[in-house]
Amino acid sequence: MKTLIVVEDELRIREGLCKLIRRLDMGVKVIGEAEDGLEGLKMIQDMLPDIVITDIRMPKMEGLEMIRKVREMNIRCIFIILSGYAEFSYAQTAISYGVTDYLLKPVTVSDVKRLLEKLNPQDTLTEREAPGDGGAYSDLVYSVMNAVKRDYATHISLSTYADVYKVTPQYISTLFTKETGETFSSYVRRIRMEKAKELLLTTDMKIYEVALAVGYPEQKYFSKVFKEYTGVSAKQFVLQKKDIKP
Repeated sequence: MKTLIVVEDELRIREGLCKLIRRLDMGVKVIGEAEDGLEGLKMIQDMLPDIVITDIRMPKMEGLEMIRKVREMNIRCIFIILSGYAEFSYAQTAISYGVTDYLLKPVTVSDVKRLLEKLNPQDTLTEREAPGDGGAYSDLVYSVMNAVKRDYATHISLSTYADVYKVTPQYISTLFTKETGETFSSYVRRIRMEKAKELLLTTDMKIYEVALAVGYPEQKYFSKVFKEYTGVSAKQFVLQKKDIKP
């Protein structure tokens, strides 16, 4: 089994990536985490990992400088660049230091799987599902999806979850769409509409009560969204499903 160290100054990204690699269990073992290039350099010297995933821009010592120093020490390991900075100048410098591959933020499960498959081409690799059907998504996206299912009746925004999970709204938005193939707003709408359909069919609640229960204070707007989603009005939906003549 190959060993790996992650060097990344953003705690959530670092921890999330390490958890994901452990969960996928694809022949690579995480043996260390460092929060900057200086700490990463010492860890590489002490632990001699097979693979190092490192951010480019970090405090104390940047990723490319760390890689250069490791190469000068003749320590043999595979370097993978982790960064949101995709400019050619960074790539050009990284290539000159012998960097093997890249992971661009936000990192998805499929990105990591593809990377690990490259590093272990001889293995037959399969995705492992995590409890609660979370195996197909990163921890952050899985957490946001569950939070929406919990909070659908309240005012939901990307900013709310960005504050909770200590990332930017743009980061959540990009990662969510990249992993699920669905925008955050369309996912929220789908959860609310499916719950509305359930309430309309299984309770005696009025349409305005259902609207409030799924996070739409204004019945008129709820009715508009519902018709766009189902193709029929809420009243028609109930009549059709319950086979009631108007």
